[in-house]
Amino acid sequence: MGQLTGAGRTVVAGQARRRWSVVLAVVVVLTAVPVLLAHRPVPATGVAPAALRDRIAASAAQAYQGYAQSAGALGLPALPNLERVTALVSGTTEMRVWRGAPDRWRVDVLGPGTEQGLYQLPGEQYLWDYGESQLTRIVGEQPLRLPRAADLTPPELVRRLLSLAAGDRLEQLPGKRIAGVVAAGLRVVPVAPGTTVAHIDVWADPASGLPLQAEITARGARRPVFVTRFLEVSLTAPAAAVLVPPAPGPGIGSATTSAADVLAALDRWDSLTPPDSLAGFPRQDSVAGVPVVGVYGTGLARFVALGLPGRLGDDVFRNAARWGRRLTVPGGEAVLITAGLLNVLAVRAERTYLVTGFVDAPLLERVAADLAGGTA
Repeated sequence: MGQLTGAGRTVVAGQARRRWSVVLAVVVVLTAVPVLLAHRPVPATGVAPAALRDRIAASAAQAYQGYAQSAGALGLPALPNLERVTALVSGTTEMRVWRGAPDRWRVDVLGPGTEQGLYQLPGEQYLWDYGESQLTRIVGEQPLRLPRAADLTPPELVRRLLSLAAGDRLEQLPGKRIAGVVAAGLRVVPVAPGTTVAHIDVWADPASGLPLQAEITARGARRPVFVTRFLEVSLTAPAAAVLVPPAPGPGIGSATTSAADVLAALDRWDSLTPPDSLAGFPRQDSVAGVPVVGVYGTGLARFVALGLPGRLGDDVFRNAARWGRRLTVPGGEAVLITAGLLNVLAVRAERTYLVTGFVDAPLLERVAADLAGGTA
C-alpha cells in the first residue's frame, strides 16, 4: 500500500499527477506554437508600393507550387449557364497550383468527392475530370471565355486587378507572414467614381513579386468581401511529370473541342453588338471579331455588356427577375442584382443584355436606361 500523504492520497498518485501535469503543459505549449509563430513580429520589408507593383507585374515568369483558397461573400444567384461563375465569387474554392512557366501550368480544383484539373501546355489545354475519368483537349486560342477557378489564384487575380487599376492611388501596408513568407503589402485605392471597390489590399513576396494574398473590400463594408490567398507555397518549379495530363487509354474517356464555353458560340450574333456608348462611356471592343461583348468605363469602374440571343436571354432575364430589383426604364424591362461588390444588370427590350462589373447601382441604372431606350 502506498505511503499516505493525507486525505487518502498516496505518493504514487501525487507523482502520477505531476507527470500528467508536465505532459499537459507540453501539449499546451506545442499547440500554441503555430499561433505564436503566426503572431510573432513581422520584419519590415522596405519595398515602396510602386516598386512592389512593378515587381508583381514582372513576376509572370516566376515558377511556384502551392495550395490556394479563394472565398467570396457576394451572394449572386445562379443564372442559367453561369452557375459555375457565380459560385466562384459566392463561395469557397480550394485549389492546388503548379506553375513551371506562363505556358506550362496546372490548377486542380478540389471539392467534396470531386476534383478537376486544368493543364496548360503550349498551344493547348486539357481539362481532366477525376470523378468521370474524362479528358477533354481544348485546342487553339480562347479569346472569349467565362472566368474559371484558375483566374482566382493570387498571382493571376492580382495581376489582372493591377492592370485595371493602373492609374489608381497606391499606399503602403505593413508586412504580413503568408504561408511562411514575409510578404510586402500595398493598397490600391480607386480614383475613378462609380466603382463599388473601396480598396484592394495585396501582399507579395518582396524579392520575386509573386502575389500571395489579395483582399477586396467593397464601399461601406468593414471586412473584405473577396479573399484569395496561399495557405502553402514554394517558389520552386514543379516536377515536369506533374504538368503532364493523363494519357488517353482504357477507362479514360477523351474528347477534343475548340470552344471552351457558351460565350464562344455567341460570336455569330452580330445583331447583339452593344451600343457605341453607355452611361457616357465609349465602347471598347475587348475581343476583335466578337461583337457581342463591349467593355466600358475606366480603371476599376469598368463594366462589361454582353448581348444574349433569344431563349438564353429570356432565361437569364427571368432568373434575374426572381432575385433582383425591378427598374423603371423606357421601352423595356430591367432588373438590378446588387451584391455589394460585383453588381449584375439584366435588360430586356428589343434585345437582351447582361451587364456586370465593380460598378455601383446609380451607374448601372443609367446603363439600363440607355440599353432599354436603344441608345447607340
